[in-house]
Amino acid sequence: MEPRTTAPSDHVGLLRRSHSEVARVLEQISPQQWEAAGGCEKWTVRQTADHLAGALLLLARFAEGEQPDPAELDEQRQADTDHLGADPAAAFRAIADRSVAAFTTPGILERPIAFMGTTVPGAVLASISLQESLIHGWDIATGAHLPYHADDTVVRMVWQHAETGIGDTRRRTGQFAPAIPVPPTAPLLTRLLAHLGRQA
Repeated sequence: MEPRTTAPSDHVGLLRRSHSEVARVLEQISPQQWEAAGGCEKWTVRQTADHLAGALLLLARFAEGEQPDPAELDEQRQADTDHLGADPAAAFRAIADRSVAAFTTPGILERPIAFMGTTVPGAVLASISLQESLIHGWDIATGAHLPYHADDTVVRMVWQHAETGIGDTRRRTGQFAPAIPVPPTAPLLTRLLAHLGRQA
């Protein structure tokens, strides 16, 4: 199924759905599974979860009007910082609540926000948050060998953002791995993951 145009007002509900699925996965991870390689391979499952938590917090802070120290934007730093403590699922749910709340503020999705040397509408930050949640949620579940129930509408929304927003320029900077060829008839999640350099 091809992506449809998604209204900005859909962001909050989709974020809530995606974050809820990630929290469900985190509740099932055993101590041994935390140390396994995550789906994106460069991090363990735990590092991937910490990176996701840190990224969602940073994006929420931008939406709330903060300008975090640029050093905090380093993805490895986020992966190596313990954001989730002794109860990762509970900690993630609190972060997810803040992520959703940040994009619930009236007018935030249309508001211009200073972000990484440019200015973007809040809807762009919400889209990045959704992409982080969906893709790294898949990374975590894949590394832990747990089922991941990606919401079809979330996948379509992230595809809309990634198809045009992630290309060769961003791959050359090392932000994303080279795309993996897949048939155009493959499921949309498979195509999305392949576009981001992941083998479904």
